[in-house]
Amino acid sequence: MRRILFSLAAAALAAAPAWAQVPTKDQAAAECASPHPSLAIAGCTRIIQTQHETKDMLAYAYNNRAWAYRALGKDQEGLRDVNMALLLEPKNAAIIETRAEIYEKLKERDKAIADYREALKLEPKMTQASDGLKRLGAKP
Repeated sequence: MRRILFSLAAAALAAAPAWAQVPTKDQAAAECASPHPSLAIAGCTRIIQTQHETKDMLAYAYNNRAWAYRALGKDQEGLRDVNMALLLEPKNAAIIETRAEIYEKLKERDKAIADYREALKLEPKMTQASDGLKRLGAKP
């Protein structure tokens, strides 16, 4: 599911030469989708700080920045961001699954299980959530 969110941003890109650029909205979206955490954090932060951004785009940016923080071991920052994304889109299975993975990493097993189960209620075929429950030895 995260990959779908990443590809949405990538599809919106119109890259110009690096030498001719002031960061644009499309560049920020591309950076936000980057597999490189520092670049993702910078791009997502630019989106979050943009005035008049859509709720969907803000949720996307907070969720991606949460993943980037998680990758850097900054799990509390990631948890803060994923909770912001959930305020914007409380029924988004991908965002709920992101929080479950952060809880799992923080060794908050019961919270992780609850979120994995919630994600599966919303998207019964979400393999990331099923796999998370298996890792934790829990049933769907």
